[in-house]
Amino acid sequence: MYVKSSLRVDAAIVKVISYFFVLCNTSEEFFVKKADRVELMSFVGLFGAIIGAIQISIFERDALNAIHWSTEAVLPYIGIAIGVFLFYSILTVLLKTNGTAMFTLSLLTSDVWAVLIRIFAYHEKVDWLYYLAFATTAIGLIIYSMKENDKEKQINGEVVDEQRKLFDEEDGGSLREAL
Repeated sequence: MYVKSSLRVDAAIVKVISYFFVLCNTSEEFFVKKADRVELMSFVGLFGAIIGAIQISIFERDALNAIHWSTEAVLPYIGIAIGVFLFYSILTVLLKTNGTAMFTLSLLTSDVWAVLIRIFAYHEKVDWLYYLAFATTAIGLIIYSMKENDKEKQINGEVVDEQRKLFDEEDGGSLREAL
């Protein structure tokens, strides 16, 4: 009985986290397309640092006190900080060019690295269902990319996006004139 209720709670928590993830990615795409990327990155860094400090002070206080701080202990933290910085820097470019759906589909394919390490480094077998799931996700990425390319049209030797054309008509001027 306890296991079933615990699983329901875990499933509800995962659902809530996934809703916040979708909300975060969609709002980030909106701000990347409508506002300045440098401003967005600044706020992501500022609020991420504040939220991270609050989480560490609540949940990891004992673990932080137990660490013997040395160069070997600090270097992994610096590596993670550089990796996260690069991830969110590249993320803004991806969101501006392709959108949230492409980003989420791309995250689903990131497990391939873990599978490759499992196969080649640990010499373990991977269940056939992983290959089916990966192929389905890759096909979804390809179909999504093709659909995005179909929205663009060739006009007088230039590729013009339909939404950009409508946006230009609303403003009464072209995008090139605004720049």
